[in-house]
Amino acid sequence: MGTIYRIAAANSSVEDKCKADVVCTGEYDERVINAQIEKLVRGGTVQLLDGDYYIDSFENEDHSAIYFSYNDGNARVVNVIGDTENKSYNTHFGVVIHVTKRALDSLPQGETGRVFYGAGRRPEAPGDFFTMTYVNNVNFENFYLYFYNASYPFIGIDCSHFGSSEIRQVGIFTEHFFEDRFLHKKPATPCKGSIGIRTCNDSNDEMARIGCNVVDVGGLYIGYDFIGADHMILRDCFAARCCYGYVFAQSYKTITMLNCADEGNTHMPLFHGRGQLTALDFCVERFDADFIPDDPEGNTEPYATEETPGNWHGMISYTLQGNAFGMNHFWKKGHGENFRTINLCHDKNSRPEHPEYLESYFDRKSRKMITWTGEEWVDAMGNSVAE
Repeated sequence: MGTIYRIAAANSSVEDKCKADVVCTGEYDERVINAQIEKLVRGGTVQLLDGDYYIDSFENEDHSAIYFSYNDGNARVVNVIGDTENKSYNTHFGVVIHVTKRALDSLPQGETGRVFYGAGRRPEAPGDFFTMTYVNNVNFENFYLYFYNASYPFIGIDCSHFGSSEIRQVGIFTEHFFEDRFLHKKPATPCKGSIGIRTCNDSNDEMARIGCNVVDVGGLYIGYDFIGADHMILRDCFAARCCYGYVFAQSYKTITMLNCADEGNTHMPLFHGRGQLTALDFCVERFDADFIPDDPEGNTEPYATEETPGNWHGMISYTLQGNAFGMNHFWKKGHGENFRTINLCHDKNSRPEHPEYLESYFDRKSRKMITWTGEEWVDAMGNSVAE
């Protein structure tokens, strides 16, 4: 971890304040955090001790709050870590970073705020090489990030100017997300520009870390915005009560999702460009349309869609719980046809009621392995197989 600077919140315990290098006041705490980051010229760790931290402005490059500068072109790894692993939203320990109404109101009209962000300038490379990466590799762990609400355009963790980033045990929500969720209230319609996480761009540069491990996003327009990440893994992550839980822009190499969830989002994943995705044990929960946010552009298409059908490929195995908006399968008709898509929940003694394109099933009655063409079940020779 190298050099460590410990920061206490205004409401941290007396013991934590005594061991901290600096103590926040509860106003413009982003300035205190930025000052410690600037001191980590060769990298290190900013450790946030248990308490509540308040972001009141977006004063840095591209309207960012906590900013990782060009650092004179010197590469560094910075870890932003909360002191305690907080396993529940209703406990009174752990680190919570609050983005206040004051901060969001300070954004110029039409501009996007970024809570965590890095310098866009890339360092010079020796010889004939060109530089694809950025100087800051930033990792995040053990905190909640709460926004006053989702009526403003913002990005919680914008990794687009990081060389790499690993995010572990982090939650990004609106302040009232859990009240809405567990008291079954209709979420407020989010601003189209509100995004939880924007991933690192392009490849993982050989040995760099890029991934999300136990990361949750809720109550925004987009949970995870993949802008071209390659060789990226998400494990035990969820997006809940967003308009889009997952938006994929491009991926020339595989993105892999393990045991992730799409819980009560207005739309299933949206795919732009072209790429490859493997999603294993993807859990889809959609119990009641009244508890799903309205998309300001309309709720007409709940199913997963490709901007250009056929450009993405891979494998998705999923379970579907509930039937909000009448949803009963994964893909919009004509989309996802280069995926092997498997609904894990159906009775082995009867054909799947809502099969996916090219889904296979061993028909006990005919004693044949049959495949769904999108219109009918056929055997290996292409012959129709009646019930």
